[in-house]
Amino acid sequence: MTRKIEDLARHYLLNQFTHADYRFHPKEPGDRGFDLWLEQNGEPRQKVELKATKARYLRPSNIFAQLVFNAKIERQLFESGETVIVRVFMGSSPPQVFIVTNAVLSSGARLKEEARYVLCGKLNYEDSITSLG
Repeated sequence: MTRKIEDLARHYLLNQFTHADYRFHPKEPGDRGFDLWLEQNGEPRQKVELKATKARYLRPSNIFAQLVFNAKIERQLFESGETVIVRVFMGSSPPQVFIVTNAVLSSGARLKEEARYVLCGKLNYEDSITSLG
């Protein structure tokens, strides 16, 4: 993910995204190790690791295509459940947004260490993903 795509996705989530149950908020000064806050009606806010792509969403396997953690802290926070991944497909109109929880790891996905950490496994983890439209 390029920085430009991530910045476009962040702007979209903070300024244009609308959903009945979910809202995104910027980080506070001093917040580290994540990109945004996610608020679901009546629930405590969750830390978000933003993973955006310029591709279009076509099928569930797209969610995990080129889904990479570039830093060890990103991987650790996701594994522990301290962050969720928000996957944004900017090539779709409107952009498609998905929440991926660490439940994918108990469903058979694994993190493969390369020069970075790559999430891999079977192609469909629908029980661990929430589509936000």
